[in-house]
Amino acid sequence: MMSGMELMNAIFLAATIGVGPFWFLMALRPRATITHRLMRTPWPVVGIGLIYASLVLPNVGAILETLLSPTLAAISMSLATPEGSLAVWLHVLAFDLLAGRFIWLDGLSRGVGAPLRIASLTLALMFGPIGLLLHLALRPRGVQDPSQPVS
Repeated sequence: MMSGMELMNAIFLAATIGVGPFWFLMALRPRATITHRLMRTPWPVVGIGLIYASLVLPNVGAILETLLSPTLAAISMSLATPEGSLAVWLHVLAFDLLAGRFIWLDGLSRGVGAPLRIASLTLALMFGPIGLLLHLALRPRGVQDPSQPVS
């Protein structure tokens, strides 16, 4: 039987590796049928969200207490635990993937080329908001393909 720390390490590794194929598809196979089937749904993020919820909900009282009266010291203490670090990592993976999904969908509708798409998605994967900002700053202004709605 796995210890708590072994389980958290396994979840960390599975989630970290598990998002990789989605990023690969959006960056390198943006128009492939499988990319559309997977990324036009919320399911890639739902799995991470469920694991996140299973970590956060049992401790929601303590978390709310910290969040309702936040201080840098209190937040730092919460995040300095393996449970807190894993929860934040899952949060980051989920929201970075949502940002990547937006970049991919918006890029399809605006005819964004491979260099900007790959750069924006790579930065979104590594640094979240920086990739999104790059995409927003450099994307074409007009929608070229209205059949590719951003959702």
